[in-house]
Amino acid sequence: MEHTAPAPHSDSASHPLHIRRADLKRNARMKFTFGLFRFCLYGMVGLSSEIFFYNLVRVAQHIPVLEMLFRFQWRVDDRLGLNAIWQTPVSTAYGQCSLWMFLIYGVACFFFIEAIYQRTFRHPTLLRAVLYGFTILFFEGFSGVVLEKLTGYRIWYYADAGAIMWEMTSLYILPIWMVTGLIAEWIYRELMDPDLVAALESPLPATPEETEASLQLMQ
Repeated sequence: MEHTAPAPHSDSASHPLHIRRADLKRNARMKFTFGLFRFCLYGMVGLSSEIFFYNLVRVAQHIPVLEMLFRFQWRVDDRLGLNAIWQTPVSTAYGQCSLWMFLIYGVACFFFIEAIYQRTFRHPTLLRAVLYGFTILFFEGFSGVVLEKLTGYRIWYYADAGAIMWEMTSLYILPIWMVTGLIAEWIYRELMDPDLVAALESPLPATPEETEASLQLMQ
């Protein structure tokens, strides 16, 4: 069965545009695949960024003025014995991260940051940054409580004066989450480039000749 839609004005305007149901199914499948790709990318970037973040915090907390942005005390459940990482030399570049964070970062960026950007991209960047920051802040607090219920451990908590929501987040880290939201927005905008989307949705090469032609285009 086919759907018929009017074609744009051209020399072939008298010919209807036929969209097969098979094409509709493929488009839905590609949309799902592309969404899954973005979710996984956000998760992996989040994991690697958190490992790097331990080193950034250790350095920044000893730099005048900059240390004002890093006054939060980011900790994990004391029973895990992992908080000694803050005393490791910066030169060793040690960081750590729970695999649960893959899911947390993926959900935060895919379901919240993307949605906020789609509705506010015409608004000032500062407004979007504030929305991103508070959204991530409250999601961090909520998901921290959920993970504690699931695992019996506090995967993270904050031991500073700005700690809120059962110490699962802190007002001191709000500026960091604002910047994090803008970085996620940048990744999303780059991924949604029309040329890139068209390339991702195009069929894979089915023959050696098509593969060779595709490689020549990339070169």
